[in-house]
Amino acid sequence: MRLLLALLCFAQPALATPKVAATIPPLTGLVAEIMGGIATPTALMPANAEPHTFSLHPSQISALRNADVVFAVGLDLEPWLERVDGGFTIIKLAETASEPLHARNSNLTPRHEYDPHLWIDPGMMIPWERAITQTLIEQDPDNSAAYRANEIALTKTLEAAKKQLAGIGDRMNSEGIRLVATHDAYQYLEHRLGVPLAGMLADYTEVRVGARSLSKINRLTGRICIIESLDLRAPQDMLPNAPRVTIDPMGSTYTGAPGFPQRFYQGMATALLGCLSTP
Repeated sequence: MRLLLALLCFAQPALATPKVAATIPPLTGLVAEIMGGIATPTALMPANAEPHTFSLHPSQISALRNADVVFAVGLDLEPWLERVDGGFTIIKLAETASEPLHARNSNLTPRHEYDPHLWIDPGMMIPWERAITQTLIEQDPDNSAAYRANEIALTKTLEAAKKQLAGIGDRMNSEGIRLVATHDAYQYLEHRLGVPLAGMLADYTEVRVGARSLSKINRLTGRICIIESLDLRAPQDMLPNAPRVTIDPMGSTYTGAPGFPQRFYQGMATALLGCLSTP
């Protein structure tokens, strides 16, 4: 009888590793770190796509329908995700593992909608990685130890990035630097830095500000640093003495590369050093 039971247990197939997909590239990179050495998540969005208006291609719809779990940001960042029927489970991390901030109008007053750009702050990603890890363990308990080990390593990366950005923010404040952003994608970074925003050129839906707001920004005095995104640049004649740094919210330079979170946040820190008198 014992031999029969042993043979039956031996004959039980191992549970298959879950098929996992993620929406935006920074989230795909985060999930890939936790699944390192086990499997690779499917990236649903290319880095040059706009999440609000993105449309899935047939191959991407097929990949989505084949997934067991889909990790998304939520907060209406990926409205296209709800249009695909399938047996997959959607985990909206900004809605389940975070306390998001309200988005802002061009005059910096709060909007009704929430700001979905939480991944810009590495500190906000620590609850996300924990939620991702727990979900994967529930789906794939055989690889629990590997998921936990990857989570611990990723936490160290995120904590180091938090500390580095906070240190840069301290230096900015000591020099009296304020920020102007071309797009309201950096609110969580501003909070991590502890540096105030003096103006922005487009809201989170990329609606540009009017002439009156532009004129107000042009009249700013003191130390200003302009944060530009790849597709939203400040006018060349705006604050001509202000340094300009480029931060890509989607991390297109690092998409698909190993160690995405470390590369992404280090690239952000390196860019922000350009705001300082002595980088």
